[in-house]
Amino acid sequence: MVKTRLAQISDAVELARLNRLFNGVEDSGEQIKLRLADPRRVETPLIAEIEGRVVGFAAVRVVPTIFYAAPHAELTELFVEEAFRRQGVARALVAAAEALAREGGADEMVILTDTDNEGAQALYMEMGFTQRELALLKPL
Repeated sequence: MVKTRLAQISDAVELARLNRLFNGVEDSGEQIKLRLADPRRVETPLIAEIEGRVVGFAAVRVVPTIFYAAPHAELTELFVEEAFRRQGVARALVAAAEALAREGGADEMVILTDTDNEGAQALYMEMGFTQRELALLKPL
């Protein structure tokens, strides 16, 4: 059974391991700990566990906006270790992120994904997300 919860500082090493698999980022557990403890942090990280093992993570950002009454919510990260895919882990993480967004006053949540990540796109559409905008990226 999949259990989701807010990530804790004690999860930093596992978050670093999963982020290495997902994004290829070589951060240490200590670097992740510092970011988790940063009071300026705007993302809320979530953990998914199966039988006590951390198998996935997500991050949601809920921020107030100037021009809209409801805050902007975005699922900024979602990753499930390959051996644990198709077991409801991603769905559980997205549901937990949606709950945090609703608690924060948001009335919708945005997800960005690579254009070639058809598996994730199909999952998101099955979960009720629709394609509405085009995102553009410029390296700085």
